[in-house]
Amino acid sequence: MTKIDKITGSQLMRLWGVPSWVEPGAEYYLWEGCCVFALVKQDGFYDIHIAMDKRRRKDSRMAGAAILKLFGKYKLRAAILVDREHVCHYAAKMGFSSPTKQLIPLTDGRVVTSFIMWREPGDYYG
Repeated sequence: MTKIDKITGSQLMRLWGVPSWVEPGAEYYLWEGCCVFALVKQDGFYDIHIAMDKRRRKDSRMAGAAILKLFGKYKLRAAILVDREHVCHYAAKMGFSSPTKQLIPLTDGRVVTSFIMWREPGDYYG
C-alpha cells in the first residue's frame, strides 16, 4: 500500500469507475497498482471510497484487507451509489453493516441517493 498524491489519486478514481469524482480533500492510497482508496477525515470517522481496475477485481478482498490494516482501527463510512449495489456485497465482506439508503450531498453540489454502510473499529470478517 502506497500513499499517493491528490492529483494522481483523483485521476485513478475517475479512470477506474467514478468518472464524476471531484477531489474532496482525501488522502489516497494505491494498492498493487490496481486499486485506489480515498479516505476523507470527518468528525469521528473516515469516509472511504474505492475504485479498481476491472481486470483485477478478483483481488478486491486482498486490497480491502490491506487498507483495513491501516484504517481498521477507525470508524468508517462507505457511501455507495445506488447503481453500484454489487459494491455493497464487497463492503459487507469487509465488515461493513447492512446498507441503508440516504440522500448524500456531493462536493460538486449534487444530492444523490446512496447506500450508506458503517464499519466499527476492529470489525473484519473477510
